[in-house]
Amino acid sequence: MSMIQQIRNRQGLLIVMIGIGMLGFLVPYDAVMALMGQGTNRDVGEVDGIAITALEYQSELQERRRLGFSGDQLGDEVWNDLTSNIVLGDDFDALGLQVCDEEFQEMLFGSGYSPYMNRAFYSNAENKQFWQQNFGAMLATPQGKSDFMSYKRLIVSKRLREKFDNLVSSGVYTNALEGKYDFVTANNKVNFNYAFKSFNDIDDSEVSVSDADVKSYYRAHKGDDAYEQNTGRTITFARIPLAASAEDAEAIESDLSELKGLWSSSALSDSEFVATANEKAFAATVLKSADVETDLNESTLFNANPGDFVGPYLKKQSYKLARVMEFFSEPDSASCRHILLKAGNPQDAAEMDGLVARADSLKRALRRGASFEDLAERFSEDPGSKTNGGFYDFFTRGRMVKPFEDFCFESKPGSIGAVRTQFGVHLIEVMEHTDAIERVRVAMIERVIVPSAETARNSYSAASEFAIASNSREAFMTASSEAGYATSTADKVLRKATSISGLRNATELVSWAYNAEQGAVSNPILIDKNYVVAHLDMITAQGEPEFSAVEQEMRTAAVKEAKGKLYASKMNAGSLDEIAAAIGSSVKAASNISLKFPTVSAAGAKPEPEVVGRAFAIANGEVSMPIVGENGVWVIAPTSSTEAAEKKDFLSEQTSLLARARGAVTQRISNAMLDAAELTDNRN
Repeated sequence: MSMIQQIRNRQGLLIVMIGIGMLGFLVPYDAVMALMGQGTNRDVGEVDGIAITALEYQSELQERRRLGFSGDQLGDEVWNDLTSNIVLGDDFDALGLQVCDEEFQEMLFGSGYSPYMNRAFYSNAENKQFWQQNFGAMLATPQGKSDFMSYKRLIVSKRLREKFDNLVSSGVYTNALEGKYDFVTANNKVNFNYAFKSFNDIDDSEVSVSDADVKSYYRAHKGDDAYEQNTGRTITFARIPLAASAEDAEAIESDLSELKGLWSSSALSDSEFVATANEKAFAATVLKSADVETDLNESTLFNANPGDFVGPYLKKQSYKLARVMEFFSEPDSASCRHILLKAGNPQDAAEMDGLVARADSLKRALRRGASFEDLAERFSEDPGSKTNGGFYDFFTRGRMVKPFEDFCFESKPGSIGAVRTQFGVHLIEVMEHTDAIERVRVAMIERVIVPSAETARNSYSAASEFAIASNSREAFMTASSEAGYATSTADKVLRKATSISGLRNATELVSWAYNAEQGAVSNPILIDKNYVVAHLDMITAQGEPEFSAVEQEMRTAAVKEAKGKLYASKMNAGSLDEIAAAIGSSVKAASNISLKFPTVSAAGAKPEPEVVGRAFAIANGEVSMPIVGENGVWVIAPTSSTEAAEKKDFLSEQTSLLARARGAVTQRISNAMLDAAELTDNRN
């Protein structure tokens, strides 16, 4: 039985039917199959023997999406939160870390305001005051209260982690000697003249480096820290796009067309029907002509009559169906001034009645000639406005809590009245309105065009067939070329990598690579709206690198070494001018160079600590021996130097060093704890 037919049969179950019908649009095909019991029911991971189930992971992921969180890294964020809570949860308890109700209130409205609130509640708002004013509207509905509890759980979890990180970082210290060293190395300055030959200016043909020379360089340097090899994976992968088909778009348009017929004959009100269809509390869409003047579909709303439908019509990646509710005129913006009498408990009717009585007293004082500015400064408990006479400059609808803005927009300029909100009682004087603008209020149903379950199945099947055919790297490349799939190779992928070679959310792919054998081909993995199939080209073990893994890197280094030796021999005698002339250059000057920032910008981007160290070590006017540096070969002659000024204390440097050290230690400890845990990631 079709979704539409079920709706016809039992309109009261519209929300359930639409939810079932849209399930395939909301989650990937493999997740749909798992939820319906047709897929593999497995754990997505394990931490120290504690399983993280697929249901647990998917439920948390979908809950955050429902609450408005998004982004390519959301899956990784959920995974990291779940694993960290397991690893650190016992530590939170052992340390007695908790968030009491008073602290949570402070996080909402006080000086301890949580930055996470911005993301949680109103990601596009302009300021803290806006969040707080709209916070009350959220609690006005049962759904809002439910959402708030979910937000609270997330925010408290983040705060517990903040407390843990603060405890960890508080154990890091710097001393005065470190501060002094930082100051001296930054402020002891040296000036020197130099002759310089950049490695980039030396043609490779000037030196001869054989394969034997490269292998000799490898044997001499493979144990260097610079070449120490981390555990890594080399992966080649193909993208099989998962995109909505023309049929998917047509199906969504058709469903909305049928909903239009049901809507027109429904006994439900517009608000009831749309709330049911959209699976959320009804909120009318209000448009002004300027908003839609470039949209041929929505501009017709202003030529329609109440009750008329517009659509379904396509706008960006959605189909919309609108029904005109009413036309009205209203100022585009309003300004006001107010006095807030804050309530301890806005639900306490007696307290609110008392505040209204106080507001009436203030209103009488105004009528007798009292200054609004003086009264606001004395009695208002709104810190954002009391110091400027309670004044709020022109604001549009949606900026203030609804009772407040209703009074401001629906009352004439000069009107004074008391308004109850979740903050308390406001004594408001409407100051000015901008010109009234005609608006249309519409009830709107919107459906985003996303791949259907059938499209997902077809894409998954194509990706699976490709994976089966790609039983070797040669076969993998041949099959991808024949199918026209884009391929990329990611080299030396680390275990902690979250993005690789254009894939922004690659955690599942990396997890597969670290649990597969060399030469394996993955099952399709949904990443960034593509099914990704990968071939594991190489597994790199921890320790000294194999020659084949670093041959090109070692060859480049061997050539650079040979160039250094060649030009060191050419630059080992004569005055600075003579040496510069011999290499086809001229003498240049470097000024105010320090050991802390040992970069000579005119000679290359890499720091030159050995060159600068030598400049501090030899006498003014003395010409150095050739120095093979990071950017090329140098001969220098110091001209002058200045010492750091005398200073009694180095508290500012010490503080700066401490901030940097504490900023790094929490992540290092967290990574160390996760590395020490027996962590398995099966999200592939």
